[in-house]
Amino acid sequence: MSVETNELTKELARIKNATAIRSFCYTCPWNCPTEIFVRDGKIVYHKGNPESPNDIGSRCAKGMASFHLTQDPDRLKYPMKRTGPKGSGEFERISWDEAFKIIADKLKAIKKKHGPEAVVWTCHHDPNTVFARHLIGDLYGSPNCYAHTSGCEQDRRMACLTLFGHVFPMHDFAHSKYVILWGMNMLGANQGLFESRALLEAKKKGCKLVVVDPVFTETAQKADEWIPIQPGGDAAMALAMCKVIVDEKLYDADFVSKYCDGFDGFRDHLEKHGYTPEWAAPICGIDAETITRLAREFATTKPAISAQFKGAGYYTNGADAGRAIYILDALTGQVDGPGNIHLKDWAPLGAPVVIPDDAKTTPKKDPLHIAMGYPLAPDLPNSRLPEAVLDGDPYPVKAIFVQSTNPVMSDPDKNKMIEMFRGLEFGVAIEIYMSETALECDLVLPETSFYEQAEIRQGLWLGPQVILCQPAVEPPGEAKPLYDIVQGIAKKMGWGKYFPYKKWEDWGEVCMQDVPMSLDELKKTGFWAGEVRYNRVPDGMPTPSGKIEIHSQAFKDAGFDPYPVYVERSVLPDDDYPLQITHSKLSMHCNIVTQNNPYLMEIVGENWVEVQTADARKYGITDGANVVVESPKDKITIKAKVVEGLVPGTVCIRHGHGFGHWAMGSVAKGKGAHSNVLMDRHTSPISGANCYNECKVRVRLA
Repeated sequence: MSVETNELTKELARIKNATAIRSFCYTCPWNCPTEIFVRDGKIVYHKGNPESPNDIGSRCAKGMASFHLTQDPDRLKYPMKRTGPKGSGEFERISWDEAFKIIADKLKAIKKKHGPEAVVWTCHHDPNTVFARHLIGDLYGSPNCYAHTSGCEQDRRMACLTLFGHVFPMHDFAHSKYVILWGMNMLGANQGLFESRALLEAKKKGCKLVVVDPVFTETAQKADEWIPIQPGGDAAMALAMCKVIVDEKLYDADFVSKYCDGFDGFRDHLEKHGYTPEWAAPICGIDAETITRLAREFATTKPAISAQFKGAGYYTNGADAGRAIYILDALTGQVDGPGNIHLKDWAPLGAPVVIPDDAKTTPKKDPLHIAMGYPLAPDLPNSRLPEAVLDGDPYPVKAIFVQSTNPVMSDPDKNKMIEMFRGLEFGVAIEIYMSETALECDLVLPETSFYEQAEIRQGLWLGPQVILCQPAVEPPGEAKPLYDIVQGIAKKMGWGKYFPYKKWEDWGEVCMQDVPMSLDELKKTGFWAGEVRYNRVPDGMPTPSGKIEIHSQAFKDAGFDPYPVYVERSVLPDDDYPLQITHSKLSMHCNIVTQNNPYLMEIVGENWVEVQTADARKYGITDGANVVVESPKDKITIKAKVVEGLVPGTVCIRHGHGFGHWAMGSVAKGKGAHSNVLMDRHTSPISGANCYNECKVRVRLA
C-alpha cells in the first residue's frame, strides 16, 4: 500500500485524510486500473488511475458503485457446511480447519475410487484461479480445470484461436476509419471502457460505425448505420460479403498470398456453395444491394475492423459465423495494423508458485471437453456437464468446485443444473454471496472481494501489461482470498511445501521475476506497460501453418468443414411459439452479482423484455405491462417495453440471466425475471458454447 507521486492523487489523499492505493476494478473482466482512498479501514473515494495507458481517468457506473461490496451485510462471512437437503439453505458455521479437512478427505477418497478426473474446478476468469490449477491440476492430476467461457465468448475465442492463434485480440478503434460490429453491444454492456471511448473518439474523427444486430442497442444508436439482421443470419451475411470481396478482387492479394493459408480453396468454397448476396438476403433479412455495398465499403476503407463478441455466437451456427466475420479482416489485410483487430503481446508474467515436474500427476484421461467430443472447444461445454454427473458420460464426475461462478443461475435449463448438483457426491462453492449454486453445495466458503485481496494479472490493453490489485480493506468475518484457501487445502493434502508463501507479496515476487519492474514499484504504479507493437503477422502466426488459417486443418481434423459454412440455427419460431428470443446486456449490471448493489438497482432495478411495435399490437401488449413469456419448456413473468428498434418477430430480454435471483442477497432476491428457465441446453456442435438464443417463445399479457 502506498501513496503515488501524482499530484492530483496526493492532493486528494490530503483532502480526504486518506491513504491512496493503486489497484484495479474487477466488477467486469476488463479490470480498469484504479486508485482507492482509504481512511480508518473504509473506502472513502475511488477513481480511475490517470497514469494508466488504458486512458481511464474515471470509472463506469458499475465500477463506481462497486465499493458497496466491502460493506454489504449480505456477504458470506464464515465457512458453512450443509445440514439439510440440498437447496434448503440449511447450513451451519464451521471452522476453516474443518472445511479444509473435509475437502482433503473427499479429494483423496474420490481419487482413490474414481480417479482425479472425477473432480472438476470451474470459475470465472479470476487470475487467482491459477493457484487452484496448480493444486487440482498439477498435483492432484485432474485435467478438468475450466472457466466460464462457454457462457460468454466461446465462439469468438475459438474463431480467433483457429484463425490467428490468438486467444483474445483487442480492437485498435482509435486509428480506425471503418468499424463493423456483429452483435456486439459494447456501449451497452460498457465493458472495455477504454475501447468504448476510443470508438467514440474515432467516430468524431470520421470513422464509420456499422452495427449488425437484431436489436437497436445502445451501440447501434451511436452507429452511422444499423443493420437489423435476422437472428442467426450473421454467417450468411459475412460469407456473402467475403464473396463480393473475392469476386470483385477487392481483397489484398499481396497479404493473402504471403500470410494467409487456404485463400484459393476459400474462393472455390464460396463459389461452390453459392454464397452470394442474393442467396444471403432472405436468410439474414438484408437486401443484396446493402450487403454488396457494405462489402465494398469495408474492403476499400482502411484501416478497418470487423469484430464480434457474444451476440453472433449465441446460436448453434455461431462458430462458423465468428470465423467468417474475422476472415473479412484477413481477406482485406486488416490484421494487426493500426486501426485493426490487434493481436496484443502478453506481459512476461510468471506463475505464482513453482511445482516441480516430479511432483506433478499426469492425467490418465482426456479433459472433459475432448472426451465429450468437442476438441476445438477453448473451454468446458458447461451445458453438457450434467451428462457426466448424472449418466457418467463420457466418464463419471463426482465433485465440482465452483469459484466466482453460478451455473444454476447462468447456464441454460436451471432445473437440469440443480439436478446435476444434487446428483454430485461433493460440491463446493467459493463465493462472496450465498448464490443459487451455493445452495446446492455441501460446503460454502467465503471468498474476499477484489478490494480485500491481491491479484496480479494480464491487462486487457493494446500492449503487454501487468496490473495489480492490492488489499485495501479488511475482509468481512473470516473471508479468505483464494490463494489462502488453496494453501489451506494443500496443507491437508500433504502438499503445503509447494505453496510456501506467508503473505501475498511472497508469491507476487515469484510472478514478477521476468517483468522489468519490481513488485515494490508495481505497488506504487498499479501497472507495468510495455510497447504497443503492430504488423507482427509477417513474423509468423502461432498457428500450425504459421499463417492466418482461412483453411483450418484443426476443423478438418475434428470432422468439420475446414472453411466456414452456413447452416440454419436449431430452433425456429412456429405457429405455437411465433417469436425468436434474443438477449442484450445492461450498462448498469455485469454478470450475476451486481443485482445486490443498491446503487445500481436504484438505477435499473429489474430487467425487461423488448417487444417490437408491430408484434405488440398483434398480441395486445402495451408499454410497461407485465407479460408472460412462454417457451415449450417454461414461462416467466416480466415487464414489457414496446420498441421500434427490433427486428419484427423477435423479442429481446435485457440481461436475461442476471436477474430473477431466488437466493442471493436481500437486494437481488426476487427482482426481475430469470430467462434461462425458458431454454433447453442447446450447445454449439463445434465450439461447445451455450446457445442462449436458440429459443422460441410466445408473449401475452400477464
